[in-house]
Amino acid sequence: MATKILLVEDSDTQLRFLKEGLLQNGFEVETATNGADAYKKVYSFLPDIIVSDIMMPIIDGYQLCRMIKNVEETKKIPIILLTVLDKKIDSFWGKKAGAQLFLSKSIDLKELVSNINSTVRRYPLTDEYKQGIAAKADTENSAQLRLNSVLNDLLLKSVFSNEFRNLSDFLNYERILVEKLFSLLSSFVEYHVAGIYFASPDDFAENILYVDTLGRNLSKNLLSDISYDFFRKMEEHKDIKNSKFEVVRMLLGKELDYQFGDLTSKIIIPMIFDKKLIGGICFYTRQDIDYSSFRFFDIMISELLAIFKMKYQYTEKEFMSVLDGLTGLYNRRQFEISLEQECNRTKRHPSDFSLAILDIDFFKKVNDTYGHQYGDYVLKTVADLMKQSFRKTDLLYRYGGEELVMIMPETNIEGAVIPVQRLRRMVEDYDFEYNGVKAKVTVSIGLTMNYSSLSSSADILKSADEALYKAKEGGRNRVILYEQQLS
Repeated sequence: MATKILLVEDSDTQLRFLKEGLLQNGFEVETATNGADAYKKVYSFLPDIIVSDIMMPIIDGYQLCRMIKNVEETKKIPIILLTVLDKKIDSFWGKKAGAQLFLSKSIDLKELVSNINSTVRRYPLTDEYKQGIAAKADTENSAQLRLNSVLNDLLLKSVFSNEFRNLSDFLNYERILVEKLFSLLSSFVEYHVAGIYFASPDDFAENILYVDTLGRNLSKNLLSDISYDFFRKMEEHKDIKNSKFEVVRMLLGKELDYQFGDLTSKIIIPMIFDKKLIGGICFYTRQDIDYSSFRFFDIMISELLAIFKMKYQYTEKEFMSVLDGLTGLYNRRQFEISLEQECNRTKRHPSDFSLAILDIDFFKKVNDTYGHQYGDYVLKTVADLMKQSFRKTDLLYRYGGEELVMIMPETNIEGAVIPVQRLRRMVEDYDFEYNGVKAKVTVSIGLTMNYSSLSSSADILKSADEALYKAKEGGRNRVILYEQQLS
């Protein structure tokens, strides 16, 4: 069966020349002189390929291409655009319109035939697919109506996408970004409760589900159930232990009495990038809604993913600026800031916190004996053991050289000694091995807390350092409490 070509060209001379040449090469050819006429003939002629000029009246080749490619039953028809235009932007626009090839009108007929044959082989249409086109012939009788529909759809998609992209200005203002997102989402998505969660590259950061109730006063039990349901889904992609919810905009007033079970429709969408969870969104409603059937659902998710990626990368950049590159712990500058903040916090809201300084015993000897790469391996391994030993709420730092520091909020010295001793034993029992070389390593630790006699962050740090000195002086591989070293 001959390949069927729909040839579209507004020049009578060019149309006759191309038609005769294609017929001589064994093709079945139907012609049209403009895009509107061509669009109608797609449904009656059922071509295997469309070869179209670009510069035409009424509906040009670009518009025809977009019309064909934006309709489900015709989008698989391959299209070759012929033109005298030779700017890169013209080729770019032709490809973006969906054309398979963009060729010069001065192309040799033999080369054109070769391109047509290879394109048809690459994009074959089945008889079943053509039958699907024919079935729509009676209802798709207005090219201009279809063009208007396609262009309106493209305009809506463009406006829709731009609304999301305008929010990139607020990446470093998380609360404002969340409020702007809820304002946008609530303008076109039906929901009673929605949630937005931005994951952090910092494993110790709080995981907050920002919640929008559209001003409804909902019970904490209901919102807790939603938060639990949401993070249970997130935990399929990331270990989440420290989570909470925060209502962004809820007006005071009579509390509504419906329960979690009343929210009959929901959708929870994890945002994944580079195999990492970077956040998530959720919608809950009492209505019977299939959210995935929403008209611009795919575009919405795509634009949201772009925002989440930018937000995560911005946070990651900020996070990396406070990290020690070798150990993955916070750096000394961040330690000094955090210690000052913790001191100020416990003065405003009286509570305990503990501070420990760890020193790797005979670390210089490790470097001198096994080399600096071995020393780096030991430092990183001890840091990893620290992460295993302490809570998510505890803060871990590399203070400098072989000294590591731990801040334990809401913890007195009696409570702090338990994880600190656990860490010391873990290091002592660990079999260090790098490049086939085995070694045993121990640590000395000085432990203190915010005693009332210590009036500043500098005093607290000095007390931990004094306890550490006592631990090293006493034989190393031990934990000394500041209160003990005073006696």
